[in-house]
Amino acid sequence: MTDSAAARALATLPGLIDTLGSDNFCPALLDFIHQVTPFDSGVIMGYPANGELRVVHNALHAGDQSGFGGPYRDGLWLLSPLYLSAKAGVRGFFHILDIAPDSFQASQYYALYYSSNGVVDHCGFLVETGDGTPLAISLERTPALPRYRAGERRALASIAATVAALVRQHWPAGLTRGTSGDGGLHTQVEAVLQAFGSSRLTPRERDVVQRVLRGYPSKAVARELGISTQTEQVHRKNIYQKLGLSSHNALFSLFFDALAQPFRPGEDPLAGRYPPT
Repeated sequence: MTDSAAARALATLPGLIDTLGSDNFCPALLDFIHQVTPFDSGVIMGYPANGELRVVHNALHAGDQSGFGGPYRDGLWLLSPLYLSAKAGVRGFFHILDIAPDSFQASQYYALYYSSNGVVDHCGFLVETGDGTPLAISLERTPALPRYRAGERRALASIAATVAALVRQHWPAGLTRGTSGDGGLHTQVEAVLQAFGSSRLTPRERDVVQRVLRGYPSKAVARELGISTQTEQVHRKNIYQKLGLSSHNALFSLFFDALAQPFRPGEDPLAGRYPPT
Protein backbone atom coordinates (compact mmCIF):
# COMPACT_ATOMS: atom_id res chain seq x y z
CA MET A 1 0.00 0.00 0.00
CA THR A 2 1.37 3.43 -0.89
CA ASP A 3 1.74 6.06 1.81
CA SER A 4 -1.05 8.12 0.23
CA ALA A 5 -3.43 5.15 0.08
CA ALA A 6 -2.67 4.26 3.69
CA ALA A 7 -3.30 7.84 4.75
CA ARG A 8 -6.63 7.95 2.91
CA ALA A 9 -7.73 4.65 4.44
CA LEU A 10 -6.75 5.72 7.96
CA ALA A 11 -8.62 8.98 7.47
CA THR A 12 -11.86 7.13 6.69
CA LEU A 13 -11.51 4.50 9.44
CA PRO A 14 -12.95 6.58 12.34
CA GLY A 15 -16.03 7.41 10.29
CA LEU A 16 -16.43 3.75 9.35
CA ILE A 17 -16.27 2.72 13.01
CA ASP A 18 -18.96 5.29 13.79
CA THR A 19 -21.31 3.54 11.33
CA LEU A 20 -21.13 0.18 13.14
CA GLY A 21 -24.67 -1.02 13.85
CA SER A 22 -26.22 1.40 11.34
CA ASP A 23 -27.50 1.13 7.77
CA ASN A 24 -24.53 3.24 6.63
CA PHE A 25 -21.99 0.56 7.50
CA CYS A 26 -21.87 -1.28 4.16
CA PRO A 27 -21.27 1.75 1.91
CA ALA A 28 -18.75 3.07 4.45
CA LEU A 29 -16.94 -0.28 4.47
CA LEU A 30 -16.70 -0.33 0.67
CA ASP A 31 -15.44 3.27 0.72
CA PHE A 32 -12.73 2.32 3.23
CA ILE A 33 -11.62 -0.57 1.00
CA HIS A 34 -11.74 1.69 -2.07
CA GLN A 35 -9.29 4.08 -0.42
CA VAL A 36 -6.80 1.21 -0.17
CA THR A 37 -7.28 0.00 -3.77
CA PRO A 38 -9.94 1.22 -6.22
CA PHE A 39 -12.64 -0.95 -7.78
CA ASP A 40 -15.75 0.08 -9.68
CA SER A 41 -18.24 -2.67 -8.88
CA GLY A 42 -18.97 -4.35 -5.56
CA VAL A 43 -21.48 -6.45 -3.68
CA ILE A 44 -21.69 -7.91 -0.17
CA MET A 45 -23.40 -11.30 0.08
CA GLY A 46 -24.07 -13.73 2.92
CA TYR A 47 -24.61 -17.48 2.94
CA PRO A 48 -26.75 -18.35 6.00
CA ALA A 49 -27.27 -21.92 7.19
CA ASN A 50 -30.76 -22.03 5.62
CA GLY A 51 -29.12 -22.16 2.19
CA GLU A 52 -30.41 -18.89 0.76
CA LEU A 53 -28.26 -16.24 -0.84
CA ARG A 54 -28.55 -13.00 1.13
CA VAL A 55 -27.67 -9.85 -0.78
CA VAL A 56 -26.61 -7.45 1.95
CA HIS A 57 -25.48 -4.50 -0.16
CA ASN A 58 -25.52 -4.13 -3.95
CA ALA A 59 -23.08 -1.58 -5.41
CA LEU A 60 -22.47 -3.36 -8.71
CA HIS A 61 -21.91 -1.31 -11.85
CA ALA A 62 -24.83 -0.93 -14.25
CA GLY A 63 -23.56 -3.53 -16.72
CA ASP A 64 -23.42 -6.16 -14.00
CA GLN A 65 -26.95 -5.69 -12.66
CA SER A 66 -28.83 -7.71 -15.29
CA GLY A 67 -26.58 -10.76 -15.01
CA PHE A 68 -26.54 -10.59 -11.22
CA GLY A 69 -30.29 -10.06 -10.94
CA GLY A 70 -31.03 -12.84 -13.42
CA PRO A 71 -28.77 -15.87 -13.90
CA TYR A 72 -26.67 -15.35 -10.78
CA ARG A 73 -29.55 -14.82 -8.35
CA ASP A 74 -31.54 -17.56 -10.09
CA GLY A 75 -29.01 -20.20 -9.09
CA LEU A 76 -25.65 -19.59 -10.74
CA TRP A 77 -24.33 -18.48 -7.33
CA LEU A 78 -24.55 -22.08 -6.09
CA LEU A 79 -21.78 -22.99 -8.54
CA SER A 80 -19.68 -19.88 -7.90
CA PRO A 81 -16.12 -20.10 -6.53
CA LEU A 82 -17.11 -17.60 -3.81
CA TYR A 83 -19.94 -19.73 -2.42
CA LEU A 84 -18.08 -23.02 -2.71
CA SER A 85 -14.97 -21.56 -1.06
CA ALA A 86 -16.98 -19.89 1.70
CA LYS A 87 -18.80 -23.12 2.53
CA ALA A 88 -15.46 -24.98 2.46
CA GLY A 89 -14.12 -22.69 5.20
CA VAL A 90 -11.86 -20.41 3.14
CA ARG A 91 -11.44 -17.05 4.88
CA GLY A 92 -9.47 -13.86 4.28
CA PHE A 93 -8.47 -12.03 1.13
CA PHE A 94 -8.93 -13.82 -2.19
CA HIS A 95 -8.26 -13.30 -5.86
CA ILE A 96 -10.74 -15.17 -8.03
CA LEU A 97 -8.06 -17.26 -9.76
CA ASP A 98 -6.76 -18.40 -6.36
CA ILE A 99 -10.08 -20.00 -5.41
CA ALA A 100 -11.51 -20.92 -8.84
CA PRO A 101 -11.05 -24.27 -10.60
CA ASP A 102 -8.34 -24.89 -13.17
CA SER A 103 -8.92 -23.19 -16.52
CA PHE A 104 -11.66 -21.06 -14.94
CA GLN A 105 -11.37 -18.29 -17.52
CA ALA A 106 -12.11 -20.80 -20.28
CA SER A 107 -15.15 -22.20 -18.48
CA GLN A 108 -18.82 -21.80 -19.33
CA TYR A 109 -19.38 -20.25 -15.90
CA TYR A 110 -16.85 -17.52 -16.68
CA ALA A 111 -18.55 -16.83 -20.01
CA LEU A 112 -22.01 -16.78 -18.43
CA TYR A 113 -21.17 -14.33 -15.68
CA TYR A 114 -17.83 -12.55 -16.06
CA SER A 115 -17.49 -12.18 -19.82
CA SER A 116 -21.14 -11.27 -20.39
CA ASN A 117 -21.09 -8.64 -17.63
CA GLY A 118 -17.84 -6.96 -18.63
CA VAL A 119 -15.92 -7.95 -15.49
CA VAL A 120 -12.17 -8.09 -16.20
CA ASP A 121 -10.89 -8.89 -12.70
CA HIS A 122 -12.25 -9.88 -9.32
CA CYS A 123 -11.01 -10.13 -5.76
CA GLY A 124 -12.38 -9.53 -2.28
CA PHE A 125 -12.77 -10.97 1.20
CA LEU A 126 -14.42 -14.05 2.69
CA VAL A 127 -15.23 -13.30 6.33
CA GLU A 128 -17.76 -14.25 9.02
CA THR A 129 -20.42 -12.46 11.02
CA GLY A 130 -20.44 -12.85 14.79
CA ASP A 131 -22.44 -16.09 14.63
CA GLY A 132 -20.15 -17.63 12.01
CA THR A 133 -22.27 -16.94 8.92
CA PRO A 134 -19.97 -16.73 5.85
CA LEU A 135 -19.95 -13.37 4.10
CA ALA A 136 -18.39 -12.48 0.74
CA ILE A 137 -17.26 -8.93 0.00
CA SER A 138 -16.84 -8.98 -3.77
CA LEU A 139 -14.73 -6.30 -5.48
CA GLU A 140 -14.87 -6.33 -9.27
CA ARG A 141 -13.20 -4.27 -11.97
CA THR A 142 -14.61 -3.40 -15.38
CA PRO A 143 -12.53 -2.35 -18.42
CA ALA A 144 -12.50 1.18 -16.97
CA LEU A 145 -9.75 -0.03 -14.61
CA PRO A 146 -6.71 -2.28 -15.16
CA ARG A 147 -6.46 -5.74 -13.67
CA TYR A 148 -5.35 -5.86 -10.04
CA ARG A 149 -1.59 -5.55 -9.75
CA ALA A 150 0.45 -7.58 -7.28
CA GLY A 151 0.99 -4.55 -5.03
CA GLU A 152 -2.73 -3.82 -4.94
CA ARG A 153 -3.48 -7.40 -3.96
CA ARG A 154 -0.93 -7.19 -1.14
CA ALA A 155 -2.51 -3.93 0.04
CA LEU A 156 -5.95 -5.53 0.20
CA ALA A 157 -4.58 -8.62 1.94
CA SER A 158 -3.03 -6.34 4.58
CA ILE A 159 -6.46 -5.08 5.71
CA ALA A 160 -8.20 -8.48 5.71
CA ALA A 161 -8.04 -8.85 9.49
CA THR A 162 -9.43 -5.32 9.97
CA VAL A 163 -12.31 -5.97 7.57
CA ALA A 164 -13.12 -9.27 9.31
CA ALA A 165 -13.15 -7.63 12.75
CA LEU A 166 -15.44 -4.83 11.59
CA VAL A 167 -17.90 -7.31 10.04
CA ARG A 168 -18.04 -9.33 13.29
CA GLN A 169 -18.73 -6.17 15.28
CA HIS A 170 -21.43 -4.95 12.89
CA TRP A 171 -23.26 -8.29 12.78
CA PRO A 172 -22.55 -9.88 16.18
CA ALA A 173 -25.65 -12.10 15.93
CA GLY A 174 -25.55 -12.76 12.18
CA LEU A 175 -27.38 -11.20 9.26
CA THR A 176 -30.30 -9.51 10.98
CA ARG A 177 -30.56 -6.26 9.02
CA GLY A 178 -30.37 -4.98 5.48
CA THR A 179 -30.76 -8.37 3.84
CA SER A 180 -32.99 -9.95 1.21
CA GLY A 181 -33.37 -13.61 0.33
CA ASP A 182 -33.48 -15.26 -3.06
CA GLY A 183 -37.02 -16.58 -2.67
CA GLY A 184 -35.94 -20.19 -2.32
CA LEU A 185 -34.80 -20.55 -5.92
CA HIS A 186 -31.70 -22.35 -4.66
CA THR A 187 -33.86 -25.35 -3.79
CA GLN A 188 -34.84 -25.86 -7.44
CA VAL A 189 -31.24 -25.56 -8.58
CA GLU A 190 -30.15 -28.15 -6.04
CA ALA A 191 -33.00 -30.45 -7.09
CA VAL A 192 -32.05 -30.16 -10.78
CA LEU A 193 -28.41 -30.81 -9.89
CA GLN A 194 -29.33 -33.96 -7.97
CA ALA A 195 -31.58 -35.33 -10.73
CA PHE A 196 -29.39 -34.23 -13.66
CA GLY A 197 -28.52 -37.24 -15.83
CA SER A 198 -30.22 -39.82 -13.60
CA SER A 199 -31.82 -41.53 -16.61
CA ARG A 200 -28.52 -41.91 -18.47
CA LEU A 201 -25.67 -42.06 -15.97
CA THR A 202 -24.60 -44.45 -13.23
CA PRO A 203 -24.68 -43.20 -9.61
CA ARG A 204 -20.89 -42.78 -9.62
CA GLU A 205 -20.97 -40.88 -12.92
CA ARG A 206 -23.58 -38.58 -11.40
CA ASP A 207 -21.28 -38.03 -8.40
CA VAL A 208 -18.59 -36.92 -10.82
CA VAL A 209 -20.96 -34.67 -12.80
CA GLN A 210 -22.21 -32.89 -9.68
CA ARG A 211 -18.67 -32.08 -8.59
CA VAL A 212 -17.59 -31.00 -12.06
CA LEU A 213 -20.57 -28.63 -12.24
CA ARG A 214 -19.61 -27.21 -8.85
CA GLY A 215 -16.21 -26.33 -10.27
CA TYR A 216 -14.02 -29.10 -8.87
CA PRO A 217 -10.91 -29.86 -10.97
CA SER A 218 -10.18 -33.53 -11.77
CA LYS A 219 -7.79 -34.11 -8.86
CA ALA A 220 -10.30 -32.69 -6.36
CA VAL A 221 -13.13 -34.84 -7.78
CA ALA A 222 -10.96 -37.93 -7.45
CA ARG A 223 -9.95 -37.01 -3.90
CA GLU A 224 -13.55 -36.35 -2.85
CA LEU A 225 -14.73 -39.69 -4.23
CA GLY A 226 -11.73 -41.72 -3.10
CA ILE A 227 -10.76 -42.78 -6.61
CA SER A 228 -7.68 -42.33 -8.78
CA THR A 229 -7.43 -39.46 -11.25
CA GLN A 230 -7.26 -42.07 -14.03
CA THR A 231 -10.60 -43.53 -12.90
CA GLU A 232 -12.08 -40.04 -12.69
CA GLN A 233 -11.00 -39.40 -16.29
CA VAL A 234 -12.61 -42.68 -17.41
CA HIS A 235 -15.87 -41.65 -15.72
CA ARG A 236 -15.71 -38.24 -17.36
CA LYS A 237 -15.10 -39.78 -20.79
CA ASN A 238 -18.10 -42.10 -20.32
CA ILE A 239 -20.27 -39.16 -19.19
CA TYR A 240 -19.42 -37.10 -22.26
CA GLN A 241 -20.06 -40.10 -24.52
CA LYS A 242 -23.44 -40.90 -22.96
CA LEU A 243 -24.57 -37.27 -23.10
CA GLY A 244 -23.16 -36.60 -26.57
CA LEU A 245 -20.77 -33.93 -25.31
CA SER A 246 -17.20 -33.04 -26.14
CA SER A 247 -16.10 -30.66 -23.39
CA HIS A 248 -16.51 -29.27 -19.88
CA ASN A 249 -18.14 -26.15 -21.36
CA ALA A 250 -20.71 -28.26 -23.20
CA LEU A 251 -21.64 -29.94 -19.91
CA PHE A 252 -22.23 -26.54 -18.32
CA SER A 253 -24.36 -25.46 -21.28
CA LEU A 254 -26.45 -28.62 -20.98
CA PHE A 255 -26.98 -28.03 -17.27
CA PHE A 256 -28.08 -24.42 -17.72
CA ASP A 257 -30.41 -25.50 -20.53
CA ALA A 258 -31.93 -27.95 -18.02
CA LEU A 259 -32.39 -25.15 -15.47
CA ALA A 260 -34.41 -23.19 -18.01
CA GLN A 261 -36.90 -26.03 -18.50
CA PRO A 262 -39.95 -26.78 -16.31
CA PHE A 263 -38.78 -29.17 -13.59
CA ARG A 264 -40.69 -32.09 -12.10
CA PRO A 265 -39.24 -33.20 -8.75
CA GLY A 266 -37.38 -36.49 -8.98
CA GLU A 267 -37.43 -36.56 -12.79
CA ASP A 268 -34.26 -36.28 -14.83
CA PRO A 269 -34.42 -32.94 -16.69
CA LEU A 270 -32.63 -34.73 -19.55
CA ALA A 271 -35.38 -37.35 -19.90
CA GLY A 272 -36.71 -37.36 -23.43
CA ARG A 273 -33.64 -35.59 -24.80
CA TYR A 274 -31.92 -38.84 -25.81
CA PRO A 275 -33.15 -42.09 -27.41
CA PRO A 276 -33.80 -44.96 -24.97
CA THR A 277 -30.70 -46.93 -23.98
